[in-house]
Amino acid sequence: MGSHWATLISPNPQRQGLIAGLLAALFFGLSAPLISVVSGAGSPLIIAALLYAGAAFALLVVRGFVCDHDQESPVQWQDLPPLLGLTVLGGMVAPIALVQGLSLLSAGSASLLLNLEAVFTLLIAVLIGREHLSRRGLIAAVLILTGAVLLTEGSLHGATFQGTVLIVGACLAWGIDNNLSQRLSLRDPLQIALLKAIGASVPMLLLALAAGQRLPAWPELLALLAIGGVGYGISIWLDLLALRHLGAAREALVFSTAPFVGLLFSLLVLREAFTSAMAMASAAMALGVAVLLQEHHSHRHRHQPLRHAHRHHHDPSGSDPHHNHDHPGEPPDAGHQQQAYWHAHEHQHAPMEHEHGHVSDGHHRHDHSQKQ
Repeated sequence: MGSHWATLISPNPQRQGLIAGLLAALFFGLSAPLISVVSGAGSPLIIAALLYAGAAFALLVVRGFVCDHDQESPVQWQDLPPLLGLTVLGGMVAPIALVQGLSLLSAGSASLLLNLEAVFTLLIAVLIGREHLSRRGLIAAVLILTGAVLLTEGSLHGATFQGTVLIVGACLAWGIDNNLSQRLSLRDPLQIALLKAIGASVPMLLLALAAGQRLPAWPELLALLAIGGVGYGISIWLDLLALRHLGAAREALVFSTAPFVGLLFSLLVLREAFTSAMAMASAAMALGVAVLLQEHHSHRHRHQPLRHAHRHHHDPSGSDPHHNHDHPGEPPDAGHQQQAYWHAHEHQHAPMEHEHGHVSDGHHRHDHSQKQ
């Protein structure tokens, strides 16, 4: 089944998710101040289209280097409604609103307002998506969101009401997008990111050209493609990996460091002043991520019967009972011995009750209102 080198499996997927989330936040955090520099090169529609065109190109390049597609579960027909929703909201509505808002606000103000994406994502995940945050997770949320408040304090004096509403609308659209993406996180994240980028860029580009809008000059056009490639394409792919391993609520807390990255860019590159509020916010957000890294949620819970397809492996030691199913053509009870490498296929989860550390991923969306 190819790629037996993948037998070297990380024992801590949550740490993998945290690293992926932080990298996604880094790339996206740098994109907002960079977009503000070229926001006057064209209409919000044409700029948003070029950002996602760059994202599509970058993801196609990455896909050319990733040769283990058989390890992932491809998108299914039943995934199309949420995929369409996240493409329209996260790929069209949000970036158009962001670019328009950036034209009305200072880069720093808009970057700091992007902290609201984490708030919307977290609220939707916990209140609607039934995700769970432990006490340590809530402490991390308070610390990171406190940093967001400290960063925003006194920085919106030049903001217009319309610009603020546009950024808030973009954050709400991305909050819904993140929760829809988490529902698809068991599918191939590279395929989902690529479909989203193509599905967003092509209609917007055709609509802009049909409306008579012109492409920016070559320097600005290449800059937008590059920003979109890293800040949207690579960032979306990494963020989908974070959503898979952390759930939407925890991903929101990690991704809320993105505006902090934008602030650092302003300080180091744009030479803006470093205030005491920025120093306190930096400490609070860094401490919040550290607390989240140490989170461990474990209790006895019950798994209901479930049949689905996704990327998984069988623990040769037999210590992971979630994937100990048999495979066609193999002796009974040999699956966890012979399929230790990553692979994907449809399989059945039998009902079970046990206790182990977990997050609100695709296998652990159970009720926490009472002990199970």
